[in-house]
Amino acid sequence: MGRDPGEAADDARGARCRADAVSRTPAAPNRNALWARALVDGLARRGVSHACVGSGSRSAPLVEALAADDRFTLHPHVDERSAAFFALGVGAASGRPAAVVTTSGTAAANLFPAVVEASQSEVPFLALTADRPAALRGTDANQTIDQRDLFGRYTRRSIDLALPEPTPAGLARLGAAVEAAWRAAVGSPAGPAHLNVQFAKPLEPVRVPGDVPSGLEPRLPGPATPGDTPGTPPPDAGAELATLLHGARRPLIVCGPNQRSEVGRASLALAARAHAPLVADPLSGARFGSGAARWTMGGADLSLRADDVAAALRPDLVVRVGRAPTSAAVCRYLERHADAPQFVLDATHRWRDHLATSARRLTGDPVETLERAGAADCGEADEAWLGRWRATDRAARLAVEPSLAEAWFEGAVANAMAEGLPEGTPWFIGNSMPIRDVDAFARATDRPLRPLGLRGASGIDGNVSAALGAAAASGRPAAALMGDLTLLHDAGALLADRPPGISLHLVVIQNRGGGIFHMLPIREHDPPFTPYVVMPQSVDLGAVAAAAGIPHRLVSSAAELREAVKAPGPESEGRGLRLTEACIEREHNWQQRTAAIENAKEAARRAI
Repeated sequence: MGRDPGEAADDARGARCRADAVSRTPAAPNRNALWARALVDGLARRGVSHACVGSGSRSAPLVEALAADDRFTLHPHVDERSAAFFALGVGAASGRPAAVVTTSGTAAANLFPAVVEASQSEVPFLALTADRPAALRGTDANQTIDQRDLFGRYTRRSIDLALPEPTPAGLARLGAAVEAAWRAAVGSPAGPAHLNVQFAKPLEPVRVPGDVPSGLEPRLPGPATPGDTPGTPPPDAGAELATLLHGARRPLIVCGPNQRSEVGRASLALAARAHAPLVADPLSGARFGSGAARWTMGGADLSLRADDVAAALRPDLVVRVGRAPTSAAVCRYLERHADAPQFVLDATHRWRDHLATSARRLTGDPVETLERAGAADCGEADEAWLGRWRATDRAARLAVEPSLAEAWFEGAVANAMAEGLPEGTPWFIGNSMPIRDVDAFARATDRPLRPLGLRGASGIDGNVSAALGAAAASGRPAAALMGDLTLLHDAGALLADRPPGISLHLVVIQNRGGGIFHMLPIREHDPPFTPYVVMPQSVDLGAVAAAAGIPHRLVSSAAELREAVKAPGPESEGRGLRLTEACIEREHNWQQRTAAIENAKEAARRAI
C-alpha cells in the first residue's frame, strides 16, 4: 500500500525548502511563519503574555513566533499535562488566559484534565494544538489523531483552523477565529477555548519563494478588542437587592469560591453596609482582608455542624454569591433553610444551584450588583441577629484555639500557615483536606492574603504546576499548601518542568496516604480501606526535594511552621523554591480533629 499522497507531498515540500533556511526577518519566510506570527500577534494585542510550550516539531511555527515576540514570557515544559495546569494557575492568579502550545497527537490529549478544571472553575485558558493536515486524518499517518473538538463540551469554543492561507482574506478568517476564541475564554463565564492549528511542512522558518505575497504582513486585520466582560446588570438589579435587604430582619450573605477577588471585597462592603453576617469560603476573596474580622463568620463551618445551632440561626433572606461553598456544613444549612428566600447573584447562564434552594437568580456582574445595592438604601439587619452569629462564631473559634496552639494535626497546619504568611501573599490551597482545613480552622482576619484554588472538578492532579503558574503570574513570592499524594501526583513539575525565577514555598502535609478518607464511613471497612482507598506511600519527600535541587525542611509544631512561612526564601529577595514538610500521623490527626470540632460545636450550642 502506498503512502498517503497528502503526507508524501508534505514531506517533499519540506525537503525542497529546508536548505533555504534564513535568519529571522520582518517579512515572513513562508506561509506557516506568516500564519503563526499573525496568530501570536493577535493574542498579544489582546493581552495574552504567558505561553506554556511543550516539546515537538509540528508546533514549531507557533513556538518560533512566540520566541520572537518580546511581549510573551515563555515557560517550556516536558510534560504537557503539567504545562496545562501551569497555565491554569496563571489564569487563576491573573484573570487573563495563558496559551498552551502542543504538538500533535497525545501531546494535545494531555491538556484534557486542565481543560475540564478550567471549564468547571471558570478560569480563562487557551489551548493551541498544532495538527497535521486534515487530509491525513483517519489514515495511518504518524502522530495523527482527530483533534477537532478534542475536549468535547468542556470548551467554551473549539475552532479547527484550515491550513494557512497567505491572503488578506485568509488572515481575516484567522483574525475572526482568534477573536472568537479570545472572547470565549474571557467571556461570561470564562473558561477554556481551543484553536486547532494545522501546518504542513516546512515547519521551520525557511524561505519558500513565492509562498507569501509581497507586502503581506503577519498581522491580523481589525482592532483588538478586550473581549466580553461579565454582563452589566440591569439598572434595577442593585436596587432590587437593596430592597430585599431593606425588607429583611435576618439577612445572610454567603460568598462561595470565585475567581475574582473583587467579588469578595464587594460582598464585605455590602455586609458592612447592611450589618449582615457574611459566611465566606476561603476562596471567596472575603475571608482575609479589610473588614473580614468584623463581618465574616470564619467559624461557620464549625458552629453550623451543630444541628441545634443551624436550626436556631434561621434567616429570612439569603444572598448567595459565587459557587456553592466548600463547607458541607454550610451547604446543609442552606438546604435546611430552603424555605427562606435565597437569591443567587450570577453573571452567567450556567446552573449554579445544585442544592436547588434558590428562589431566583439576579443576573449581571455580581460586583456591580453588590456595589449598587450598597450605594442604595439597603437598611440594616436586626442587631440581635448579627449578635447571635457573632456569639456562636466567637465561641466556636475560642473552643478550638487550644488545639490549634498545642496539638499537631492538619487543622493546626492550615491555621499556622494562614497566621504566618506575609501580608498579600498569593496562597495556592490544594484540594482534598487542605482547603477544608483552611475553611474550618483558619480564622477570618483583616490581614490581606490572596488564596487561590481550583474547586471546579476539585482534583488533586496538577496542583504543583498550578501553584507554580500562579506564582509566575503574581510576580512575587507565593506559597502553597497541599497533601503528600497531591505533591507526588505532580512531582514532575518540580523535577523537569520548573521554570526559573519563581518564588514558591510548598508546605506539604505528610500523612502517608489519603488522610481525607479517615473522615468517611469507609474507614470502618478494612480491607479494602487501607491498601485500595488510603493507598499508603513511603516516599522520602526530602529525597524528592534533593532530586529537584530545592531546600527541604521538617516542622513538627504550629509555632515552627509559622516561623518557617514568615522567613524569606533561600535566594536573594525570596526568590526560589523550597519545600517544608509537616508530618502528621493519620489516626492521631483524626482524633485531634474530631475533638476540636466537638469542642467547637458544644461551645456554639452554649452561645446560642
